[in-house]
Amino acid sequence: MGNIAIFSGGFGSGKSEIALNYAMEMSRYNSQVVLADLDMVNPYFCSRELEEVLQGHGVKLAAPIEMLRFSDVPQVPAEVIGFLGMEENEMILDVGGDEVGSWVLGYLSGHIRTRSYQMYLVINPFRPFAASLEGIIELRVSLEKASRLQFTGVISNPNMAAGTEVADIIAGHQQVTAYAEKLGLPMKFLVVGERFYEPLKAYGLDVEVKPIKLYLWPEWL
Repeated sequence: MGNIAIFSGGFGSGKSEIALNYAMEMSRYNSQVVLADLDMVNPYFCSRELEEVLQGHGVKLAAPIEMLRFSDVPQVPAEVIGFLGMEENEMILDVGGDEVGSWVLGYLSGHIRTRSYQMYLVINPFRPFAASLEGIIELRVSLEKASRLQFTGVISNPNMAAGTEVADIIAGHQQVTAYAEKLGLPMKFLVVGERFYEPLKAYGLDVEVKPIKLYLWPEWL
């Protein structure tokens, strides 16, 4: 039976980028991988833009119909429920970054709970909403309430876009680790851009480090 992996977090946390990379990674082990782009909040830098890339890795994309793909009209792909009922596939859900974006999970929660699922809170501590533990707790509560699901782990994604240095990643990950401990949630892994993977090996971090390729950065970065 395949699993369901849900990536959620505040605006700009990097969850869509992580969901894309995770879906392509899972395609190495399961020939039936589906990425559901349910980001209704930010329709400009989201996984539906990479449909051809995903198809090249054998990943099926479930996204709003063509005429609504780049609008902010809430439109849940009808096929998502069908895919959720196919227990042999691996489902990856990319969810919007606030309560408006999470309402769709509440709608789908009954179908999701019939299978094994993991819901990850993606945290970039350099984003304004994640600058304090209080802000993270507030975000968690609002997302869990809207989605009717519980977070099962944290993904650390400390970066400052093009200005990121190794020292920023180390310091930021320490902050996210402290958040995870206070939240009582396990740390799933640390995500870094590909160019940082080798330099970080020297630090012997006590966490799985996943290098990702960046697909969704706006052109001006």
